[in-house]
Amino acid sequence: MTDPLIGHDEALRQATEAFASGRMHHAWLIAGIEGIGKMTLAMHIAHHVLANGTGKPGQINPNDRLAKLIAAEAHPDMLVLRRAADEKTGELRKAIVVDDALKVGAFLRKTATHGGWRVVVVDEAHTMNRNAQNAILKILEEPPTQALILMTVTTPGALLPTIRSRCRVVNLAPLDDAHIKTILRRAQPDLMPHDMQRLIELSGGSVGFALKILRTEVLALYDELLAIITAPTTDIVRLHKLADQISRKADSESYEVIVMLLSEYLRQAVRAEAIAGAGRGALERRLRLWDKTRGIFAQAETANLDRKLAFINAMSDISG
Repeated sequence: MTDPLIGHDEALRQATEAFASGRMHHAWLIAGIEGIGKMTLAMHIAHHVLANGTGKPGQINPNDRLAKLIAAEAHPDMLVLRRAADEKTGELRKAIVVDDALKVGAFLRKTATHGGWRVVVVDEAHTMNRNAQNAILKILEEPPTQALILMTVTTPGALLPTIRSRCRVVNLAPLDDAHIKTILRRAQPDLMPHDMQRLIELSGGSVGFALKILRTEVLALYDELLAIITAPTTDIVRLHKLADQISRKADSESYEVIVMLLSEYLRQAVRAEAIAGAGRGALERRLRLWDKTRGIFAQAETANLDRKLAFINAMSDISG
């Protein structure tokens, strides 16, 4: 079923009012940090448009046939485009490629099954490579009638300026604590209050990230990481043991979450120094450390380097 929309009622209102006015823009760019419900909003807009504006926005009956088709991404008048698996490796591609983007044009050339609207949802549109973006741009330059393109994006700057200029942009704010608490309670009703608060504090307004932390069960590993960083001297044996735990291939999502938590910890340290009015030298050292750490992990990811070594190098620099 389509997830309930939480925290973005105003954005949905903008879309439904535009549709009701008969002046629905042909392309919408839904922007915001990862894990705040951009795709959920897109699905709610798609439901409203494919239902031809009937029903109360934001309140979808999960037993409704239309809702089921949309949730299953099986509606004949809706196409969802996202990164696909590589045919040779079976792994998810890092980009949406042009062959996938060309499916949008072919889909929109077809007549709508029910004589109404056709909706295309591009998830993580910022991952489209240049050729894929050019294919989408051609459609945006001459949009078909009764066709709606919804694109979710975390980094709008990764899109061509000519794409951005042809879209109505909706910037979604990070979720507030109350909204995150509501979603976490639904996901895990027996979550202890202190764990709930910890997840909220670490989430940065992204319930998607909070759920990742919860799913990967990395809080104990993160506490160990902080203990190593803040110790007077670096315990090499302890560091290697932690690196072994989080760098296993089977535990790749845990590794990703730990890296994100570590990067955020360093960013917050930089921010604290800036707020406290630290000297220029101290602040620059923090900034260099944050930037170097991000660089180490980015290089390990792009060059497929040893994760354990990357983690040890980063942690050694931080501890030092």
